[in-house]
Amino acid sequence: MQNHYSLHQSNQLITIGFLVALVLLMPFNGFAAELDIDQLQRNHDVEITAWIGQQEDSGAAHVSVNQQVILNIEVATPRWFTGGTRIGAIDVANLIAKQRNQLATNFTDRKRDQTWSRQRWEVTLYPQASGSFVIPPVPVWVKVSAPDGSNVAGTLYTPPLQFDAALPTGLISDQTPWFVASNVEVEQQWQTSQEQLKVGDTITRTVTVSAQDSLSVLLPNLLSGQSTQQYHAYTQPHQLSDTQTRGDYQSTRTEQSVYVIQQGGDVTFPDIEFQWWNSKRNQLETVVVHGQRFHAKHTLASFLKAYSSWLMAAGIVFALMAAATIAIKRYYRKRPAPAWLTFNRLVKAKRWSEVRTLLYRQTRTHTSQLEMTKVDNSQQWQKESTRIQQGEENIRLVKSLWRKIRNKKSSKFVIGIKPALLELTGKRR
Repeated sequence: MQNHYSLHQSNQLITIGFLVALVLLMPFNGFAAELDIDQLQRNHDVEITAWIGQQEDSGAAHVSVNQQVILNIEVATPRWFTGGTRIGAIDVANLIAKQRNQLATNFTDRKRDQTWSRQRWEVTLYPQASGSFVIPPVPVWVKVSAPDGSNVAGTLYTPPLQFDAALPTGLISDQTPWFVASNVEVEQQWQTSQEQLKVGDTITRTVTVSAQDSLSVLLPNLLSGQSTQQYHAYTQPHQLSDTQTRGDYQSTRTEQSVYVIQQGGDVTFPDIEFQWWNSKRNQLETVVVHGQRFHAKHTLASFLKAYSSWLMAAGIVFALMAAATIAIKRYYRKRPAPAWLTFNRLVKAKRWSEVRTLLYRQTRTHTSQLEMTKVDNSQQWQKESTRIQQGEENIRLVKSLWRKIRNKKSSKFVIGIKPALLELTGKRR
């Protein structure tokens, strides 16, 4: 009986101890259940700061339009982070915001005799117009360890921030295609379908622009893809790349266009020119991407297509000349040939006696002189006519005399007209 009573008393003591422990633990568990991220922030168990530019508390930033500016967001806790941190979206008019680096910079420091764990995030901003920009509070989702050992997750908000943007120089405007970078490199490649080009072959032009501290979508569109009579252009999809390595932001834009040659001869591709603002040197720079000239051979079809108008015109002229020749032959078939034609035929056949006879006949017909020496008193004429009378056989000489005799006819005609005109005008007066 006594043993039974002792066992019963032991069970009561165990039950009472369990209830006392449960009562003691209830307030602590209730506190843990009610603990949230806002309480941690009020108790300085988690902190969030944000600033624009290189250093914290540097004041309002002043940047150029299209210039990259860094929004820094730093989250800190005296304990440790137990989950991934996510940055909310930033939606501001005329502002491009991009979190290019998906990894934070993690480090620790001492504060209030405690070791704090810190995460620093970077968001790149690119203002697209002049004016003031206000960054509203940005939500940041975090998960940290609480003093009671539990994990607390929630959303923190950055303070609102402001910066100003303006055009860096009066030489450019909001409508001018340009961008801002700290360094720019351009590479161009040409590739032909074969070494000896002909119509129908292709030429591929590839241009790559690499810019530091810029964004690929802000880099200029260089290859327009416009076709000409010399070639048809087929633009390939652009390749855009934005990378970040140890704080260096690099953007690349690659454009490629395939040109199909449509005409033979020289095929010329123009130069490409664009401007960019050097944020390191604070100056406007111009880049010229040089074009190139190629030579392509014609095919029969391309030759006929290229010179169709010339060939048509030449065919029409040839047909007219043939028709005129046939008409002249028919006309003179029953009529004597003109004197100049007969003279040229005799000279070509070197029938010198008949040539001299025709010269004398022309002399009598056009000058009414029986002797050739009496046609002109000049010394030059006397020498040339004497050489003919002495029987010299010279094509240039006989043709020269023929032209002079013909000119004598024209002079005689003009001299005869002048007195008639004078007489006619005198009568009118």
